[in-house]
Amino acid sequence: MYVLKRVFQVQRGQEWKAAALATKIGAAYEAAGRNPSSVYIGGTGLPGEPGMVYVEWTQERIEPNRYSNVPKAVFELVKEMRPIQEDTWIEFYELVTPEKLHDRGAP
Repeated sequence: MYVLKRVFQVQRGQEWKAAALATKIGAAYEAAGRNPSSVYIGGTGLPGEPGMVYVEWTQERIEPNRYSNVPKAVFELVKEMRPIQEDTWIEFYELVTPEKLHDRGAP
């Protein structure tokens, strides 16, 4: 199992708008069969980096996200995100499970 995190760096003051768009993007992927996602932000009254919005979900495998598999709604939502977006990237993590710890001989 893997944890994937899409990070959006957005203009200061646009975090909540970006979070709303990211929530809709996540919902479009979920409707197409992806696992549920969580959207979160920091730095707007809480500790954390200002201007950052995160979308996180799990997947059994890491596979390419083929253009033909991207829900149509995502293209429109990304167009709305672009004017407030400064950067975006995706991070990949392997989820630690008791089985994986055992397989790797971890105590």
